[in-house]
Amino acid sequence: MGSTVAATITHRAGAPSRQIPALDGIRGVAIFWVVLHNATAFPLAPSSRWLHVLPLFSSRGWIGVQLFFALSGFLITAGLLDSRQTAHYFRNFYAKRALRILPLYYTVLFVLLVVLPQFVALPYRHYHQAPLWLFTGNWTQAFPYGFGHFWSLAVEEQFYLIWPLIVWPLAPPRLLRACVWIGLGALVLRCILAAYGADWSILYTNTACRMDALALGGAGACVLRVPALRDAVRKRQSEMAAAALLVMWVALLEGRAPFGVGWLLNSPPLRSCGKYSYAMYVFHNLFHALVGEPWLTARFGKLLPLPVAFIYALAVFATSYVAAFCSWHLLEKHFLKLKRCFDSR
Repeated sequence: MGSTVAATITHRAGAPSRQIPALDGIRGVAIFWVVLHNATAFPLAPSSRWLHVLPLFSSRGWIGVQLFFALSGFLITAGLLDSRQTAHYFRNFYAKRALRILPLYYTVLFVLLVVLPQFVALPYRHYHQAPLWLFTGNWTQAFPYGFGHFWSLAVEEQFYLIWPLIVWPLAPPRLLRACVWIGLGALVLRCILAAYGADWSILYTNTACRMDALALGGAGACVLRVPALRDAVRKRQSEMAAAALLVMWVALLEGRAPFGVGWLLNSPPLRSCGKYSYAMYVFHNLFHALVGEPWLTARFGKLLPLPVAFIYALAVFATSYVAAFCSWHLLEKHFLKLKRCFDSR
C-alpha cells in the first residue's frame, strides 16, 4: 500500500541506514492477507469441515491493513525523528512521499478513469471522481467501482500531511506520550461513534478512527530513541517476544491480530512481495472487481465453490505480483532515484 517505504532505520541524521529485511516480510504478510480477503469477499458454497478454516482466515484480512498502518507509523516516524534537526525537513519529507506514492497512483487513475472510458464501456465512466483524485474518498465514501480499497491510501496521505507537523517540535519522549494519547483517543472515538450508531464505514475508514495503529507504530519508533526504554526492551526481549506471540496467537483465534515468525518474515519470497506491496495493493482489487468477479459470477453463479475461490485468490495474488513487478521496473524505481535530491545532510 501507500505506506510502503524503504525498510531501513537511520541511527542518526546523516548516518548510513541499516536494512531490516523482516519489515519487508511484514508487508508481505499484510499484502497476502489483504488480497486473500478482498478476492474471496463474496458468498461461498458450503464445503467440507476442514476447508472452513480458509474463510475464517481470509475474513480477518482487515488485519493486514492494520499491519500496513502500524508499519507505516513506525517507519515514517523513525525517518522524521532522525531528520527533524536537518535543513529542509518538510520539503524533503513531502517530496520523497510524493515520489513514492503519486507516480503509480495517478498513472492508474489516468489510464482507468480518463483513457480507457474513451474506448471501453466501464462501470465508472460518469462517476463523481474528484474525491479519488484528491485523496479524500475515505471521508465521502465516493469511490468508482473497483476503487473502494483506495480508502486506505487516502488515510495514509492525510497522515503524511499532518504527521511531520506533530513530530517536528517534539523530542522522542514527548512524542511518545503524544502517540499514546493519540492512539487512545482514536479508540475512544470509535467507541463513542459506535455507541451512537455510526455507520461501520465511518468507523473503518475515517482517518481519526484509524490513527491508533499509525500512532502506536510511531510510539515504537520513539521507544527505540529513548535510551532507557530501548535498553529495557533489549533486556526483556525474550519475555516480550514470548508474550507477544502468545497474545497474537490468542488474538488470531478471536479474529483480532496476525501472526508470524522470524524465519518466515526474512524469507526472500515474502520480502519480495513486501517490496512490491504498494503496487500489489493498488492493482489487486481492480483486477478482481473489473475482470475476475464478473467472470466468476458468469461462470459459477452467486455461490462460488470454496476451493475455486481460494485458487482464484491465489491467481489474483500472482497477477498482482507480476503487474507490480513490471510497475516497479518500468515506472516506480525511476522516480525513486530522484529521492537522492532530497536526502538530509
